[in-house]
Amino acid sequence: MSDAFTDVAKMKKIKEDIKKHEGQLVELTLENGRKREKNKIGRLIEVYSSLFIVEYTDDKVLPDESPTTYVESYTYSDILTEKTLIRYFD
Repeated sequence: MSDAFTDVAKMKKIKEDIKKHEGQLVELTLENGRKREKNKIGRLIEVYSSLFIVEYTDDKVLPDESPTTYVESYTYSDILTEKTLIRYFD
């Protein structure tokens, strides 16, 4: 079992790292059950104290339609527990 103080320190570091990359492109690898993963690339648009928001653009549309955008939110505990991995594009 991990030490609570260690987890708090890790969570603080995760928040700081994510805040530094606000507005940039990120790739998220989401655990999709039974060893399946889903990779998504989007823009980290907002960072709050308990969660962060990533905006995605759906490019898989018909030629005469414009791409649609949607947002998803993630918690820092998703990163801490490694259910979601984040990679920054600099």
